[in-house]
Amino acid sequence: MFRRTLLYAGPPNSSRWYDVAGPGQTVGARALIYLRRRHGVGAGAFRKFVNEQLAPALARTGVLKELRTQTFLPWLEKLWDTPDVAHDNPHDQRFHASVSLGFTDTRARDAFFTGHVIENLSNRLAPHVSAIHVYDVTAALTYVKNGEILPRYQE
Repeated sequence: MFRRTLLYAGPPNSSRWYDVAGPGQTVGARALIYLRRRHGVGAGAFRKFVNEQLAPALARTGVLKELRTQTFLPWLEKLWDTPDVAHDNPHDQRFHASVSLGFTDTRARDAFFTGHVIENLSNRLAPHVSAIHVYDVTAALTYVKNGEILPRYQE
């Protein structure tokens, strides 16, 4: 059925969900960002940048209602060894992290990406990242929160 599928997996604790919203605040619009590590930046240094510099800087903007990050393991053929299915992606097209941003509504999301805050964040990204891909998210389903399966997804 599938001759090629892409899979991004992370080491333990590679996904983080930050509490940036106040009680009762909801997310009305989201963006998903994929980051490609710049050549010469090691995987460990990149994970450290995402978790210790980028995520806190995003949280401090004060406009996010949701913030999630995930860093990915480097692609190794032995980890994705499925008979007759290719899981590789050309080296220059691989992603190394994702960042999910939640906003009050589409206006807040659009203002974030066209405002001055993004310029400062872009300058921080430049030494570590060679490509950034941003996508609007139309729906996000949460199955597990704080290690617990949410009631609506239990059998």
